[in-house]
Amino acid sequence: MSETGLKAIKAGRLIDGTGTAPVENATVIIEDAKIKAVGKNIKIPDKAQIIDATGKTVMPGMIDAHMHFWGTRADDTYGDEVARPMGVRLVKAVFDAKDFLKAGFTTVKDCGGMNGVFLKKAAQEGILDGVPRILASGVPLNPTSGNPYPYMPAEYVDARTSKLAGQQGGQAVLCDGVDECIKAVRYNLSQGADFIKIWGAGESKFNPDELKAIVQSAAELDKFVTIHCGSKRVAQSAIRAGIKTIDHAVDVDEETVEMGNKAGVIFVSTLVCMQSLVEYANKLIDPLHGPEWAQGMREKMSQSYRTIRKFGGILAIGTDAGGEKLVEKLGGSAAELELLMRFCDFTPAESIMAATKNAALACFMGDKTGTIEPGKFADIIVVDGDPLADIKVLQDKEKIKIVMLEGKVEIER
Repeated sequence: MSETGLKAIKAGRLIDGTGTAPVENATVIIEDAKIKAVGKNIKIPDKAQIIDATGKTVMPGMIDAHMHFWGTRADDTYGDEVARPMGVRLVKAVFDAKDFLKAGFTTVKDCGGMNGVFLKKAAQEGILDGVPRILASGVPLNPTSGNPYPYMPAEYVDARTSKLAGQQGGQAVLCDGVDECIKAVRYNLSQGADFIKIWGAGESKFNPDELKAIVQSAAELDKFVTIHCGSKRVAQSAIRAGIKTIDHAVDVDEETVEMGNKAGVIFVSTLVCMQSLVEYANKLIDPLHGPEWAQGMREKMSQSYRTIRKFGGILAIGTDAGGEKLVEKLGGSAAELELLMRFCDFTPAESIMAATKNAALACFMGDKTGTIEPGKFADIIVVDGDPLADIKVLQDKEKIKIVMLEGKVEIER
């Protein structure tokens, strides 16, 4: 995704993503895919292409550390969502991926489903362009007793046996016992997964030995593990097992944050999907999870994220979005930053760091992206406005004037 040559961005205001104060009239020098130098009074190489961003904000590309390429439309009836063919979902996901990049998201972490794997491979082969960097988990792991759709037979849910690979079918690799868990990890990685996702919900259905086997098997191939966390019990079991990203992070308390800090854990927020259901959903969309349920869940999440912030935990933004029009109505994935400020006491700078530096950590790419520093990929956006003064400017795609991925200008308005 890189192009050769030198570039120099002359910024009106630089937010580097590290949490430090913005720098006025800074310059960013880019060589090929990476950042070469950053700061004030930097000499611009004679042959560099100059990108004039005076009067605008230059910042790292945003990162969504928990989303899905479901290819859904979630403003229609629940029955349509179940019946929509997987091929149609994949086509829709292509356009969803392009929309993420247009909105200033240069990296996304797909936490469940095969579409993300397919899109990633297509981009790597050069047959799909205009999409962000994609990390994909493939199909999440779950024990039989922890079926994420308990009203459906296991044969319908397991990706290896189900003939229906829609959102409600084929969405788990069911595994019981250490040996099956090891095999499930290897199955997912053989399918092209970048990391392993575990369904956790409100209870940790996997026992400690199973969790540790999953973590160890992934680590042997330099992969990490993410867990869907719906309770303190799940979070603490996961931390003890060596899982490094705790997604949704519902019911996290001070004790859990302290455990996480000692273990180097990153917690991941997902408010925007809940808020979209609160504001726009009805029972036709999802008869099991209506606005009342979503409001309660949003409040539980908000309390957890306030606790994580208060006790020094690392929080990255996710959205749990899957390309739904409901999320778009709310302002897209960048609305997560506004919601952290609205419900969780985050400052604008903290929200931006959650969407850049911390989100890169949640993708295990903190040494490669997430901040504008020498040696890192030139994943950069130019914003017409100041998100520190008005965080909602990041929700307006027309205000995202340039999106650069690995030194290549992918979007220019």
